[in-house]
Amino acid sequence: MFKALASRNPEAVDQLNKRWKEFPFRALAEATGPCGDADQKWEAVMHRLGLPDMPKGALPFHLYPDGARTAFEEHMREWKETLPQSERPVVHYTLPSEGRAGWDQLLKMAAGRSGVDVASSVQHPATDTMAVGEDGNPFVTAEGRPLFRPGGHGSLIKNLSDLGQIHPGAMISIKNIDNVRPESAYSVVLPWRRALLGWTAELNARRHNALEALAEGNLAPAKLWLSEGFIHPGEPRPDTHAELTAALDRPLLVAGMVRNEGEPGGGPFWLRDSEGVLRTQIVESAEMDLADPQIGNCIAGATHFNPVDLVCVLHDGAGKPYDLDRFIDSRRDFLVSKSSGGRSLLGLEHPGLWNGAMGCWNTYFVEVPSETFAPVKTIFDLLRPSHKA
Repeated sequence: MFKALASRNPEAVDQLNKRWKEFPFRALAEATGPCGDADQKWEAVMHRLGLPDMPKGALPFHLYPDGARTAFEEHMREWKETLPQSERPVVHYTLPSEGRAGWDQLLKMAAGRSGVDVASSVQHPATDTMAVGEDGNPFVTAEGRPLFRPGGHGSLIKNLSDLGQIHPGAMISIKNIDNVRPESAYSVVLPWRRALLGWTAELNARRHNALEALAEGNLAPAKLWLSEGFIHPGEPRPDTHAELTAALDRPLLVAGMVRNEGEPGGGPFWLRDSEGVLRTQIVESAEMDLADPQIGNCIAGATHFNPVDLVCVLHDGAGKPYDLDRFIDSRRDFLVSKSSGGRSLLGLEHPGLWNGAMGCWNTYFVEVPSETFAPVKTIFDLLRPSHKA
């Protein structure tokens, strides 16, 4: 959702008015009522369309000669073009529970145009966490009830686990809904999408072969597999049959990384996990004490940034889904400052989906071109050249 969109200010209203004809959602907004002056345009987008509470995927992102396409539909079409014509991709979205039936209907219509199968889920309410006030006591609403709020995107590890049960043996790709480029960028985006899938399949096949060799007493393939990016050069290496099996027999993540060009967020680091192993992992800035000079210097010197372009293997060699809860680094939950009803509160968030929730996975980083990354944090990002169809 566009919760992070800046509140109404004269500069934003003026920019919206001056560049109104360039926005791909213009026709949708104009269908809601008058859009003659700057204030009416802002009213149409923010209130009549309900942009702050709308799933980002439902907003038209790109304008083509035959009409606009939502981010939902652009992802579907990208995946249809990524895979061979003989394969019909299944594209899965996580949706807000409020209004889900309407969003599901929108997805089905877009899927029919795009030639994919579509599914959706909501964040499990059981993963909500209790908020606390600034005094450290439970935050109580005006109605006298404790406030429970969503526990962050780390809660979606349960949704991911469910997908592993539904699609045995399938690789699953994860990508932020706001990071999708128009068809004009397919020549850059699709080869790297296929490369990440292909390299994941290659790594996974070699992992299975190494585990089979281990079962026969041959330790060499497992040691070789771990040495190709999964073990820090300064760390002791697994050496026994049991150690090598434990090191290989776990979920696999291949993560595309772009060059660090100043976007806010996380990146690839070596981090010692809850098992005591120094692993390649994604670490988000929200997890870090940026006031610590040592950490601040580390972030400042980071060469790469996490665009959330991931491929996951959730199954062992026999196709049996892993119990993903076993591989969560539970130490990596964190507090966030929020508000409700004009009052400040602290919310507890679970270890993030691609950082702490996958903290004990085997992770491999691949550099991908910056052109594959085009995030949309506010509606004005849609005016960037990277979103011109």
